[in-house]
Amino acid sequence: MNIGIDIRMLGFRHGGIGRYVLELAKNILEIDKQNKYFLFYNNDAEEDVLLLKKINHAKAEFIPVNISHYSIGEQTSFVRILNKYKLDLAHFPNFNVPLLYRKPYVVTIHDAIHHKIGSSKKSHFFHFQAYKKIIANAAKKSRAIITVSEYSRQDIAKYFRVPLNKITVIYEGISLGTEMPADQMESVKRKYLISRPYFLFVGVLERKKNVVNLTRGFDVFIKKYGLDMDLVIAGKVDKHHPEIKHKALDIKFSDRLVFTGCTEDGDLTALYQGAFAFVSASLHEGFGLPGVEAMKHNLPLAVSSLEVFKEIYKGAALYFDPLDTEDIAAKMGQLARDKALYAKLQENGFNRVQDFDWKKTAWQTIKVYEQAIALCANENCSNR
Repeated sequence: MNIGIDIRMLGFRHGGIGRYVLELAKNILEIDKQNKYFLFYNNDAEEDVLLLKKINHAKAEFIPVNISHYSIGEQTSFVRILNKYKLDLAHFPNFNVPLLYRKPYVVTIHDAIHHKIGSSKKSHFFHFQAYKKIIANAAKKSRAIITVSEYSRQDIAKYFRVPLNKITVIYEGISLGTEMPADQMESVKRKYLISRPYFLFVGVLERKKNVVNLTRGFDVFIKKYGLDMDLVIAGKVDKHHPEIKHKALDIKFSDRLVFTGCTEDGDLTALYQGAFAFVSASLHEGFGLPGVEAMKHNLPLAVSSLEVFKEIYKGAALYFDPLDTEDIAAKMGQLARDKALYAKLQENGFNRVQDFDWKKTAWQTIKVYEQAIALCANENCSNR
């Protein structure tokens, strides 16, 4: 079968979705030698494309398209390119499926968060309307939908009015290294001027991450317990909301905050390895990969009491009200003061993290491909 995968959002530049695209494509090419794969990419990810090419899949073809996601070209030129290859099935690992693409496809919809929080700026009104049209079209016309948690599955069914049996939950995996020599780790800490034990948050500084309340909770924690600790915030500033970083710094103990900006995998591995614990005060998530990566590095978690976090992290975390800075501080205090609790959360995390594996993700995704292609064969839809 001829299967196309849109890998234009490949690599760490595109955050969590970029990691998902890279690991999914890599593991599919490593384990499925039967199907022919066409991978459509942009040149800004040449390094990651070279990594995929090194797998030497005999039936893989890499096609440079250089068409930005969320662009006019995506809706026009990209459709013509896809049609040229007579695909039996395409996989779009994000919701941005071209409206005019009429052939069979599978789409990964990671969450329905934007439907919940909307757009806070009037200047983004038309972008938000376009987003709603594109994601609704992707959900409705796909042969199958993949998502990353049961929580997101329920949201997708609700907001896009698609049957639950059309949506398959496939958990993400973990790709960061688990160990690094101590001298390298210390070198990374010096690079970011980290000299104290620290809590670690990983993620883009966007509204849903609630970083401002996290830093205020950390401020209460320092005032209350008087511990000599930092809060390291590893992630790029959201260009649409640069004010978030400024507000986050508006606390008494702002000298205890470390903003690393966007970090490559090597530095991020070192930051996980050197951390005391992982924290997140997110208001909305579809999965929560950084927390899973933290568990892989033997870190206990203190996170928002979101249903999706409880599904993914289970007993590896303490849960707090993300709107209550006193509760955030209290849970950080429990981790800092209760050694038995700390060790128990580490043990629970070690056990839970075994459930997250990119090979398993790839196998389950291939199964969805096979089911979608079989459905099309029965309905004679493969070349419409």
